[in-house]
Amino acid sequence: MRLVPPVFVATVLPAGLLMAASCSRSELPVWEYAKLPVACVPGDVPLTRAFPTVMFALDRSTSMETEMGGAAQSKNRWQAMGSALAATLPTIDRDVQIGATLFPATTSVQSCNISSTANLIPKRSNVAQLVALMQSSSPGGATPTAAAIDSAANVLLGTRASNSARALVLATDGGPDCNESLNSRNCRCANSTGSCNSATRCLDDVRTVERISYYAQARGLPTYVIGIQSQGDNSMSDVLDAMAMAGGRPQSNTTQKYYQARSEPELNAALTAISKLVGTCVYLTSSVPNSGGTIELSLDSVVLSEDLWRWSERDNGEIELHPTICQQLLAQSAPQLVARITCA
Repeated sequence: MRLVPPVFVATVLPAGLLMAASCSRSELPVWEYAKLPVACVPGDVPLTRAFPTVMFALDRSTSMETEMGGAAQSKNRWQAMGSALAATLPTIDRDVQIGATLFPATTSVQSCNISSTANLIPKRSNVAQLVALMQSSSPGGATPTAAAIDSAANVLLGTRASNSARALVLATDGGPDCNESLNSRNCRCANSTGSCNSATRCLDDVRTVERISYYAQARGLPTYVIGIQSQGDNSMSDVLDAMAMAGGRPQSNTTQKYYQARSEPELNAALTAISKLVGTCVYLTSSVPNSGGTIELSLDSVVLSEDLWRWSERDNGEIELHPTICQQLLAQSAPQLVARITCA
């Protein structure tokens, strides 16, 4: 499958633009303000962090009933994931807009259904609703991951929110399936211990990886992948690695690219690590150089070379930083990130 060349898109409204628009063009609805380009104002402009919007695609297939980490554990994978979300997300509840899609939509045997709407529309202070959703739901059905990614991504692309960076978080414990176009006679089975009695039970890894890659490269929606596995289970590690690489947010400095969770503490650690990374690379400037103007970024008075940042949405003043710079920002208590703007 030939993917569309990378074009990073996002809908972001700097706070300064919102204030100016609300004063001078109050007849416009709020969601129209994001369409107004940021003006060029010369001088040094402090960059501010964007508020991220995160959509969770949560696997609730039948295998999520498996006890977490072995028979000695009291919680199954679904319960452990709910507990981990409740433990790790409150710290970002007011700073991140959180939404969720559970897949499949229904829990009947081998169900491949996906809801056309999200279980939770992204908004800030949504953690309590997400925890309640997990507690009121139960596992069942198959693993239509490709369709779930489409559904979650469409929610993100349709969400207009000020100061937003966007990301998907895929949490799954098994191989994707539910592709009727595959051949059950010669395919790899999604359930490594079972047989493929139909095309929908074949491993749908190629299509799923392609969908994740498409949204990361062509639509600017990265995907973080959490693999929920039992101790000693590596049957789908290659698929999880491929999805993590396609999503554009793999773990660095490790041979394993997805976030592995084989116990509840590991699941907590994975979610904590992701919550610290989502959106940290996206910053906003209230001034954008016009044609013939220039921009120079500096961190603590040290000029950043142009290969360490890029415009992710120039008209809205959104700048994405290279991961190495993000790590420096995370390590500092009060970093000074400044854009020096000239106007023609």
